[in-house]
Amino acid sequence: MDLKNFAVFFALMLWQSDGSEMLTSVDPPTNLQVIDPGYLGPLHMRWQAPVSLADKKLCVRYMLSYCNVNSTNCKRVITKQLEYTDGFNFNEEIIVKVRTLVKERCKSAMELQSDWVEITYSPPVEGHAGSKVRNLQCIVYNLEYMECLWQNGMNALHGINYTLYYWHEELEQTMQCNNYIKHQGRIVGCHFQSDDLVEFSDFNICINGSSEMGPVRPAYFTLQLQDLVKAAAPDQVKLKLSRAETISIQWEPPASKIKPHCLKYEVQFRGKGSDWETKVISEGVTSTTLNATTDAIYCVRVRAAVNMFCADDSFWSDWSSIQCLTVHSEGGDNVTIQLNNLTKLIVLIILVSITLTLSLSTIYCWIRWKRLIAKKKLNVLLNDNVKHIKNCINIDY
Repeated sequence: MDLKNFAVFFALMLWQSDGSEMLTSVDPPTNLQVIDPGYLGPLHMRWQAPVSLADKKLCVRYMLSYCNVNSTNCKRVITKQLEYTDGFNFNEEIIVKVRTLVKERCKSAMELQSDWVEITYSPPVEGHAGSKVRNLQCIVYNLEYMECLWQNGMNALHGINYTLYYWHEELEQTMQCNNYIKHQGRIVGCHFQSDDLVEFSDFNICINGSSEMGPVRPAYFTLQLQDLVKAAAPDQVKLKLSRAETISIQWEPPASKIKPHCLKYEVQFRGKGSDWETKVISEGVTSTTLNATTDAIYCVRVRAAVNMFCADDSFWSDWSSIQCLTVHSEGGDNVTIQLNNLTKLIVLIILVSITLTLSLSTIYCWIRWKRLIAKKKLNVLLNDNVKHIKNCINIDY
């Protein structure tokens, strides 16, 4: 007898020795049910305990297993409760099964397992499969609004009318889209306001409708909105050249509800006539440097996305506006500086010369004016004296 079998035998002997009735098998749960509350994904799974365990003081638990029919990855949950709720893909049938687990004590190593009780749940399916929408894509723009767009079914007629319903845990009931997006008179999407959005929770969508041929086959989707965010482009990209021929690149996070530490960045740069090169920036950093060669033009652009610490996935933003910088050689810079200084000196000399000329001209004109005034006064005085003399002579004769 190996060690494991000996432990089981020893546990059975202890169980029987304390006067308890020894169990060699256990019954499965009864009355397994799958209930749809109408929330486009969540299902309530309920069952009842085996009647044979009603009067026994044992450690009873239940193993629940569930998945879609074509899935190879079923979830398993062990619980002491008689019910459990989870979200499902309603586009396929669902298999749910449960069985009983019994121990004399919860810390005991020996455990009895019942057979499985199984049920298959089929979500409501109506309408032709070719009428079902295709390629739904939803994007949450900067955490401000969301747009969901889809394509008509493969065999959808022109007269088809689609209807979108949605639900998340903050809603008391399923809601219908109240702002449809239309193209050439056909409904092709839905616009959601920020009040409709909820992160880190299942966002369930059902798109059905009607056509001249009858109802449309419903299509179900479960989204995690934090993984669908497209940030705005970064703001105020600035380039600055240092003496070491290094370009410093700085930018501002886009203004939005997205927290700055949740963003990652990608910088692209290129010289004149070359292709874009990419530099990935560490999370939360809003600057970087670029080694430059002389006598060249460098252009830079930056984009942002939600990083792995705040979402499992995201969309890259659009690129920022392109900023360019010309890098001159050191000698060329000195020549430019010297030329600038010489130009300033020449301008200064010209201004001084003009000022001096104007000043001298003003002084010369002022002196001539003074001399003219004095000459006029002298002439008047002489004329008066001559008249006086003539008068005196006339008196004498």
